[in-house]
Amino acid sequence: KEAVARYGIPNKLYLDNGSPYKNEQLSLICGSLGIVELHTPVRDGASKGKIERNFRTLKSRWLSALDIESISSLTELNDELFTYINKHNITVHSSTGEKPIDRYRVDLARIKVAADSEWLDNCFMNRVNRRVNNDATISIDKTSYDVPMQFIRQKVEVRYLPDDMENAYVYYENIKYGIRKTNKIENGKTKRKNSFTIDYSKDGAKNV
Repeated sequence: KEAVARYGIPNKLYLDNGSPYKNEQLSLICGSLGIVELHTPVRDGASKGKIERNFRTLKSRWLSALDIESISSLTELNDELFTYINKHNITVHSSTGEKPIDRYRVDLARIKVAADSEWLDNCFMNRVNRRVNNDATISIDKTSYDVPMQFIRQKVEVRYLPDDMENAYVYYENIKYGIRKTNKIENGKTKRKNSFTIDYSKDGAKNV
């Protein structure tokens, strides 16, 4: 998401066949952004030449020179990587004779950019389908959430960012309906408009 925000939306995303790069959520993100998702042919190392060359450069020029013992968190490691990338982008490339940033700017007018940060956040949200229970709740990662009672017994699409569940919502007919973590005591006292009772007389039993 940060790469898209910083450099724009690519037309295509060329990926390996590993599970981190081949899953439903990534396909949904690409679809939302209008990116064509492409995967390398299986067991075809040559098709990944540019990717592997980039990894080799990172290992030989950045990782090997990095003082790993001084890094205490993933955030620090990412900061070091961004510093290296920024320096690389303003250094003249031996093959092209240009700075990568200048070469990038040549096509700047053709690069698609995100409409705004909210739109970009929505594109990167996880999307799952859930059947709403009779008490107007759903479960995500073993945690219960309240949804509007109008969706009881219906199948709904829920969109959320795993680290920001307070802004999760049900997306239905282009409208967002907020959800919240279930308060079990409150939930038990809430009267459901869509609740129903069972008539046991249909099975030959008395009404209770």
